[in-house]
Amino acid sequence: IGMVAWKILMRSPEYPAGREIVLIGNDITIKGGSFGTTEDLLFDKASKLARAKGIPRIYIACNSGARIGGVDELKSLVKVSWVNKDDPMKG
Repeated sequence: IGMVAWKILMRSPEYPAGREIVLIGNDITIKGGSFGTTEDLLFDKASKLARAKGIPRIYIACNSGARIGGVDELKSLVKVSWVNKDDPMKG
């Protein structure tokens, strides 16, 4: 999995009592930081925790998007057409 989540108590001189937040981040070095089903599950659970506790959720994104190639349920819904099928890097 290329994602982590923490529940953090942040304090500052202006707010010494602190404030809890949920911080989520992903790792660009693991599969380009893309979202797969395991990352989606972690993101969902961390987000639900933040909502249940009524605290902010901060997401630091460093990713290349969704990894839909790994989700069989989505493959039939995605249609791809290349400008040049021999050179997909051209889009």
